[in-house]
Amino acid sequence: MRRLQTTMIPLRWSIQAVTILLLTILSSYASERVIEGDVSHYELNDSLQYLVDDGELSLADALQSDGWHQNTSGRVLNLGFTAQTLWARTSLNITTATGHWYIAIPYPLLEEVELFVLPQGQLPATYITSRTETEKQQHQPHSYQLALPLPRELHGEVDIVLRARSATSLQLPVELWREDPLLNQFAQESIYWGIYFGILGALVIYNLFLCFSLRDRAYGYYVLYIGSIGLLTLCISGVGSAWLWAGEPLVPRYLIPVSTSLVSICALLFARSFLELQKISRNWDLAMKTALGLAVSLFFITWIDPIHGALLSGVLGTFVIALLIAVGIADLRAGLVIARYFVLAWTSFAIGTSLYLLSIFNLLPVNFFTNHLMQVGSAAEVLLLSFALAHKIKDERARKLAAMRKQQIAERQVQDLEMQSLEQAMHDSVTKMPNTSLLNQRLQSLITKRQRFALVLVHYPQVKEIASSMGHSLAEDMFCQLVKKVNHTLSGLTGPVCLEHRLPAYLATPDLGSAAFVVDLDNFVGPLESFIEQVVGYHEVSLHSVRFPVFMNLYCGVSIAPDHGDTTEILYQHAAAARDRSQSNQIPVQVYNESISGFARRRLELLTALPGAIDANELELYLQPQMEKSGQSLVGAELLLRWNSPRFGMVPTEEVINIAENAGLIDILSRYVVDLAWKTMESLRERQLNITCSINLSVQNLTNSQFVPYALAGIKEYGIPMDKVIFEVTETSMMHNMEAVIGSLLHIADSGCKVALDDFGTGYSSLAYLSRLPIHELKIDRCFISRMNTNRNELGIVKTTLKLAQTLHLEAVAEGVEDQATLDLLNELGCQRVQGYLFAKPMPFEEFCIWAEQV
Repeated sequence: MRRLQTTMIPLRWSIQAVTILLLTILSSYASERVIEGDVSHYELNDSLQYLVDDGELSLADALQSDGWHQNTSGRVLNLGFTAQTLWARTSLNITTATGHWYIAIPYPLLEEVELFVLPQGQLPATYITSRTETEKQQHQPHSYQLALPLPRELHGEVDIVLRARSATSLQLPVELWREDPLLNQFAQESIYWGIYFGILGALVIYNLFLCFSLRDRAYGYYVLYIGSIGLLTLCISGVGSAWLWAGEPLVPRYLIPVSTSLVSICALLFARSFLELQKISRNWDLAMKTALGLAVSLFFITWIDPIHGALLSGVLGTFVIALLIAVGIADLRAGLVIARYFVLAWTSFAIGTSLYLLSIFNLLPVNFFTNHLMQVGSAAEVLLLSFALAHKIKDERARKLAAMRKQQIAERQVQDLEMQSLEQAMHDSVTKMPNTSLLNQRLQSLITKRQRFALVLVHYPQVKEIASSMGHSLAEDMFCQLVKKVNHTLSGLTGPVCLEHRLPAYLATPDLGSAAFVVDLDNFVGPLESFIEQVVGYHEVSLHSVRFPVFMNLYCGVSIAPDHGDTTEILYQHAAAARDRSQSNQIPVQVYNESISGFARRRLELLTALPGAIDANELELYLQPQMEKSGQSLVGAELLLRWNSPRFGMVPTEEVINIAENAGLIDILSRYVVDLAWKTMESLRERQLNITCSINLSVQNLTNSQFVPYALAGIKEYGIPMDKVIFEVTETSMMHNMEAVIGSLLHIADSGCKVALDDFGTGYSSLAYLSRLPIHELKIDRCFISRMNTNRNELGIVKTTLKLAQTLHLEAVAEGVEDQATLDLLNELGCQRVQGYLFAKPMPFEEFCIWAEQV
């Protein structure tokens, strides 16, 4: 046993000697750094030896490994993205034991770092610490880099060994700091980071205010983007490890890919809203939506697999930055001015991020500048994007101002249109004089003031007749001349009320051919009727196209306030009734009275009763005979409408026709009349009275395209010979829609029926169209026939008419023959047919048949 012990002692000494020799050999590879007391900071990268393994070596195994390499380049040890373990060591010779020293590693993304202190290179290590242990110690000073404390009052020769691992990028910059300078550096960096994050915070607050004020989502997305950039910066700068998650080095493993995904998501949302891609390019917008979908998917993937998520986030972030720059350039080319800030911002961020990533992957040297390039680029980016948003506010303000100016212009135009519309609503479009609306306002004002005044309604029937015969524009020109003359006359008299002072206008024109004015009876002296007739009657108007003056006749109705009414409606109604009575009685001026109201009520009652009378067959046809020129033989009859009402008695035919025309019942009445006429002619043929029958047509029948075909179809239905039917049209009806009237007459003539021109000579326009009309008969009006024996002028008219009929090969018919002398004279002049009371008055059918048998 003793002998064995004796044998083991030399062996033990041999092992210790070999170990010392190995440590001596290993220590000879490390260049010793002399640490002096008056220097506060050393960079140890150029004195490091490093070893890379797969994470399986212990400290002793690592020290005994022959895979150590000298960092001859002096650059930061950088393995990029790797799962390997990096060992580094260096020798220090601390000459003085004053102060507290720290091994500082300015790369906060390292997840695992262990520090071993070996005095004079000997095992075991006399001091071991790690990042996690250091950060959990409350008395340790804050730092934005990994600061691993060395033992206090450390001096002499020592070996420093570091073991580092990281799931992300693996860098190992090694520095030696004294405590006080390290704290000073931390204080200085705190100022810089405070400024940086203060700018970000200010931008967040400012853009939040804009977001809520302007209701623009772009500012909200920008706030989210700033927040995601701030979160990413907290991870890669060490600020988060210093203040927020100290002692939790694995937190950045998840936050870096998550924040990178958030940066991509918020950047895409902001860009789509800021650049308004939906309005500019659908293709770019589709690309942005696709990238946004990938970013959202990657956001969730990073929580499951942060290691691979970090790589994918980096790749996607690179693609997003390139896409945003391309979109910005496209929009800049499209003319979007604010896109220039957008392009500069993302270019700055792309440059800073790219250089930072190149340093991460060991393609660029790692130093203070490259470590902070991403922060610099992001700071430049957020500032440029802030400029872009400010420019957007400026553009939006300019657009709003322009829109406001356009709106103001549009509002002024609307106001002008409203004024024009009001002007048009208050004035006649032809004469530019006040219309009924303005007249009613003025009347209401006078009624409110309880003034006594007269409302005068004037009707010039010739105006509409000339409009139908010679053209609307000519009638309008004539009416405007007339209105100006009357208005000028009224303006120089005492009594007429000025309706509008701007013109000034004393006259209102409700429609073409009608006028109205007001007379203040409190300031008027004299007979009202003669004053009105003198003012508005017999004005000469020149019709330049025919070059002769026209003296206008008129009909006036007058109502007086408050005698005849205390509202504008009643006054206007009574004045209109008086005007109608003026026209029916053929007197120039008619002042309203109670009898006129009775007449108006009678007309209303007749209007109400007429449709029922037609259905009850109360209306019948009387026949007035037409004789050959000697007055001995019956050759024809004129069918005349009669209404012998059980309620109203015998109603004048003219009144029935007038009511039907004004009430829109003329078509119903006319169809009833022609149906009754064909039955009457059929009955005459059955009585062996094969004579012609004349039927009067209204102008409304001739302008209605459906009536003439209906009447001709009835003739064929009853089998009546067409040449036995004569349609009579008045000369004045020729002036209403001449082309339509001529078309209807041609249709009648083509069917074989005859056309007679009734009341010939009473008008003033038919001669111009006589050659165009398919006329077979001229009926000379009774007013000429009854006076031809006593008045040479009337006799001359009759002779001329008969000669005209002979020249045009027309048959002449004389109406109103009441004595033998007139008959003899007409026979001498060559008139072919005659009718009048000399032979018989109009008779009912049975009475006519009895009379005809006695002739």
